[in-house]
Amino acid sequence: MTFARAMGEVALLWLAAGTAAFAAGEDVSREKTVSLANLVEVSPGVHVIEDRQQVLLVPNITIITGRDAVLVVDTGLGVRSAALVLQAAKRLAGRRRLYLTVTHFHPEHGFGAQVFKGQATIVYNRAQRDELLKKGEPYRALFAEKLGVAAAMRDVRLTMPDVVYEHEVSIDLGGRIVRLRHDRAAHTLGDQVISIPAQGVVILGDLLETRSFPIMPWFPELNDTDVDPLGWREVLRSVSQDHPTVVIPGHGRVGTGRDVEALAAHMDVVQREVTRRCEAGADFATIQRELTPVLVAQHPDWDLKEWIAMELQVYHTRLCADRPATP
Repeated sequence: MTFARAMGEVALLWLAAGTAAFAAGEDVSREKTVSLANLVEVSPGVHVIEDRQQVLLVPNITIITGRDAVLVVDTGLGVRSAALVLQAAKRLAGRRRLYLTVTHFHPEHGFGAQVFKGQATIVYNRAQRDELLKKGEPYRALFAEKLGVAAAMRDVRLTMPDVVYEHEVSIDLGGRIVRLRHDRAAHTLGDQVISIPAQGVVILGDLLETRSFPIMPWFPELNDTDVDPLGWREVLRSVSQDHPTVVIPGHGRVGTGRDVEALAAHMDVVQREVTRRCEAGADFATIQRELTPVLVAQHPDWDLKEWIAMELQVYHTRLCADRPATP
């Protein structure tokens, strides 16, 4: 077995371990449903169904209202969550027009889009749409087979957008302009940053999990090794330049610009330290052994420590191409 394949399987096993009930053969789809009780207004006209309990596979959902229209960002995992999100959006929208976009193609963020088809104008960037076409079915199988949410995946239909943009588009909701922007590969090939510049609000999806180590999906068995931490860092740099005051992450509690800065600083440390060790001739096993406790010590209160190994593998692959990881 190659080292890359082994690391991919480590990540899949960790994901599966995140749902204890699944280990007992139970389907836990109902536990992964968004809760409308967590709906909170975080800025004028910006409501979030917040991942307040930090439940695995339950994302933050944002509903942005304007005078003329309402934009929903992310659907939750599958039809059940998406129906609740649509219910909340319609309650806020009344007779106003609905739009839907998703931060990226991963199932817990966008695999409920079919519920909105015909009810809302669905907007994706081209890279995001293309990635859904390429990877959607393998990820549906991953979630159904490894994460115990087969029931949630069973009725999912991969849903194409009504509008596709290339790099940036603005939606005028009426008195509130929302900017959708895709710069480069980062957490996925098609991550988009959604912002309301006039209010200092930015929605980052899985480019940020508050007070957590970053999730860098590295799944050779799914032909998905596209995560790019260097591009990711550039996206964070661009976001920080706008000095956001309200930052809505993919999972976890709503944060601030300080959370973006903390993640950026962490990524700078990892890039610098992996590069330094590679140049000194250290192999991957040594880098992992030496650097993991350093990173944990810097952020002992951060969640998702299990993903440090994958993060280091990704950085090593990107920065040390002439020194491949050894089995």
